[in-house]
Amino acid sequence: MSTAELVYEKLKDAPPSRAQEVLNFLEFLEAKDARVAPQAERTISEFFGVLKGTGAFEGDPVEIQRKMRAEWDREWDRE
Repeated sequence: MSTAELVYEKLKDAPPSRAQEVLNFLEFLEAKDARVAPQAERTISEFFGVLKGTGAFEGDPVEIQRKMRAEWDREWDRE
């Protein structure tokens, strides 16, 4: 029996309010799928240099690394 047939069999005996819930959920999934546009396959080279000039990595590389690790440690402690 297919998945659609199994769903139908279960919904046949379900109260109308439950069937409406299932229908609403299916419509939600359809709308969600329509909103999410498929992304073209991307390569890593597209991301090279995207942060250049943003100031995110200006300064001493070792100090930047220390700050990042401290930030990650704070995040880890919250979990």
